[in-house]
Amino acid sequence: MDKTKFILFTVCIAIVMFCHSGEALRCYTCEQSPVVCRTNVTCTHEEDVCLQIRFLHLRTYSCWKSSRCIRKEVADEFNADSFRFLCCYKDLCNKSPSLLAASAAAFSISAVIVLWMVSQ
Repeated sequence: MDKTKFILFTVCIAIVMFCHSGEALRCYTCEQSPVVCRTNVTCTHEEDVCLQIRFLHLRTYSCWKSSRCIRKEVADEFNADSFRFLCCYKDLCNKSPSLLAASAAAFSISAVIVLWMVSQ
């Protein structure tokens, strides 16, 4: 497979992975839960990502706006200073951070491979 075909193939795969049908997103939603959240809701049209915030032993799950997926916005909204958070774009994706890390790692590796092939 030549470089051009490979790059087009990779771009198509990325587009398919990150696009959705336009239906409302579904996210888990629980406040300060010590266990994995099992409650989920359909987000509003403005809320286009799922959010998970991790405090020491508690987690908060909710729908969120992608434009607010920055540390300062999350800290201000939840009045927190020591936390980790993630935003994701697929239905019910805010349940398992290990799966999100794996898919982010796979995407990053793919991007590096494409960039390397382009530079050759």
